[in-house]
Amino acid sequence: MNLLYQFNEKYAPYAGVSLYSVLENNRHIEQISVYILGEGLSSVSVERIRCMAAEYHRNVYFPDTSVLTDKLKSLGIPAYRGSYAANMRLFPDDILDTTVDRVLYLDADTVVDGALDWLYSVDMRGNAVGMVLDSLGESHKRQIGLAKEDEYYNSGVILFDMVQWRKQGYSFMIVEHIQKVRNHYPAPDQDLLNAVCKGHVLRLGAEYNFQPIHAAFSLRQYYRIFRPRAYYNQMQLISAKKNPIIYHCFRFIGEFPWHKGNVHPFNGVYDAYMKASPWSDYQKQSAHPGVFLKAEKIIYRFLPGGIFLCIFRLAHFLFLYQSNRDSLKNKTNKMM
Repeated sequence: MNLLYQFNEKYAPYAGVSLYSVLENNRHIEQISVYILGEGLSSVSVERIRCMAAEYHRNVYFPDTSVLTDKLKSLGIPAYRGSYAANMRLFPDDILDTTVDRVLYLDADTVVDGALDWLYSVDMRGNAVGMVLDSLGESHKRQIGLAKEDEYYNSGVILFDMVQWRKQGYSFMIVEHIQKVRNHYPAPDQDLLNAVCKGHVLRLGAEYNFQPIHAAFSLRQYYRIFRPRAYYNQMQLISAKKNPIIYHCFRFIGEFPWHKGNVHPFNGVYDAYMKASPWSDYQKQSAHPGVFLKAEKIIYRFLPGGIFLCIFRLAHFLFLYQSNRDSLKNKTNKMM
């Protein structure tokens, strides 16, 4: 089994907890190789990760990303928040040896709560990537040029079939899209993958990237307010909710589970793995949210779920709308 992570020093403890959850729940797998695209990692973080991997008798590699960074710059691929790290995962063939035929990318804010065997045996039907649909992407997909009927995926968990990725030339297609169509998106790697791979993604079950909104609110409320078109049906989400395999702990009401005083629905699961991991000494800090997020948190605590979701949906749409307008202003090519 091959795993791929990308994170900087700030996210090293959280990625460490994620990796611990993988190793602990997949002891039965004969061989696991972990590739980490690190950015500014301290020697302390690297050593702690190496020691943990050694305890599980696993291989961990820290490829030199400087050549890839120079390549991204030379191709005119823009940085995101001053870093090229976010788009590195879109060029796995520049990082991985040609002997790697399948690799699972995981965001640093994921927790694996089960075995991953199925992902390494599933027939990908000629698709180069497999992903889980995004729970909040219904309105956003139209803003980036996708149709209402198109599926929009979350890039926090990506299953790469490296044979097909290389054969079909996806890294080249991504560069071509950036240079000729659009080079700035609100969610850089996620939007790029959805645009370039449209119609050629293996839809994974929601349990492989279980998202906070489905744990915090009833499915009835979600379907009534968000009205997703190209999404999982209710029975599929009920099944995923009963047995999540990968929890995606992305921001909820402006906070992650590692923030002090958070109301994240995955806080209990996250804390259990953090306390059992080599990062059990981690001290939670406040997220220092702004006035808007503080108000949102108060509203979440006191308003009925259905009313809060209506307000959240509107605020989320306005945020994405403004982010999309800003990204269009910043793009350097004018062909779109």
